Amino acid sequence: MNTNDVQRLIRYLGEHGLRVTADENDLRLHVANPLNSRLSEEILVVGDRYVTSFAYEIGERGREQECAERIARVLAVSVVAGREGSA
Repeated sequence: MNTNDVQRLIRYLGEHGLRVTADENDLRLHVANPLNSRLSEEILVVGDRYVTSFAYEIGERGREQECAERIARVLAVSVVAGREGSA
């Protein structure tokens, strides 16, 4: 997996209003809800998959937008503009 995929995921997470700190060398992201820093998750790249630090699989490379939506729901952030509902 290359860093372009990770950058794409970071962009989608930002569109959900999440704060992202990236360690692209280790292909690791720290993602947090900006309103409650205790709502956070480490996202790791394992092979061609994105997984949490608890080994919960979020999705696969090439599906970064869907992965970002899943992460946003886990961290209780509303879905992006144009879509109804909240996490």
